[in-house]
Amino acid sequence: MDPKGLLLWNFLLFLSLAFELSCGTGESLLNCPEIPGRLGSSLLLSPASEGRSKSTSKSIHVLVTRAESPGNTVKKKIVSLDLPEGGSPRYLENGYTFHLENLSLGILESRKENEGWYFMSLEENFSVRHFCLQLKLYEQVSTPEIKVLNWTQENGTCSLTLACEVEKGDYVAYSWSEEGATNPLIPDNSSHLLHLRLGPQNVDDVYVCTVSNPISSRSQTFTPKSKCGPESLESRPWGLYAGLFSGAIVGVILILEVVILLLRRRGKANHYQPTMEAKSLTIYAQVQKSGSVHKTPDPLPAQDPCTTIYVAATEPVPEPVQEPNSITVYASVTLPES
Repeated sequence: MDPKGLLLWNFLLFLSLAFELSCGTGESLLNCPEIPGRLGSSLLLSPASEGRSKSTSKSIHVLVTRAESPGNTVKKKIVSLDLPEGGSPRYLENGYTFHLENLSLGILESRKENEGWYFMSLEENFSVRHFCLQLKLYEQVSTPEIKVLNWTQENGTCSLTLACEVEKGDYVAYSWSEEGATNPLIPDNSSHLLHLRLGPQNVDDVYVCTVSNPISSRSQTFTPKSKCGPESLESRPWGLYAGLFSGAIVGVILILEVVILLLRRRGKANHYQPTMEAKSLTIYAQVQKSGSVHKTPDPLPAQDPCTTIYVAATEPVPEPVQEPNSITVYASVTLPES
């Protein structure tokens, strides 16, 4: 064969091989199933669902890679091994395991970075097979809680707005239904809100809120009788009055206790306060005049020769605890002779 013919033949062979690879890759991408998984749990992925070929091959090469998107040319190697040369892989990414019996890939504890597109190429003799899947991780939803946002009742008709809320979970879908009813309730845009307008005959109905995502589902029930029942309307004014009356009684009791406490403190302060008022003491003293015996007596024979002097003295301030009594002192003083 001339060189030109050989070159043309090689070029055609290259084009056919490239076309085959592109078609095979496109077919594998179109057939990649989406596998949902629970975040934080152990997972087992089987890209090659039909398993290993039963042919007696001398050598098999397995390569598993992961990409963030199907069209991403940069892929991260997860597993690389050759069979039957060794039972353990030549390369194994941390956090993964590989099972040879069914060519499945295990994830020990799934995390958000484990999401993506997984590709497996199985080279056996002169054939190459490609497999892929998409792993999507979700957080498990928690049990929802139904709250009453607003509530009005007029002319026997009760209007309610309910809200269904969850604390945990992603990609959550909400749905409302009524127990025993064949047709489910469909709020606007599958919202977590539900607007009800009920009559007296519907207060015993049970409404169910269901939250779900691809890996979990939880439900909660609500009965409007607690808000729209006739007994609630009758008991509401009496309950309000009873609450106000009880509050008034408690307020009066507190005021009386405060007043009594203040009076007791004031009485104790007056009891221990020392008497600061000065008390007057009267001292009686007799003074005898000098030489009154030798002189001529006074015209009044009945007059006493002694003179009484009254002296007012101020008592010193007593101690806080002891209160002294009034004391009268009598003293006799003789005047010296002149």
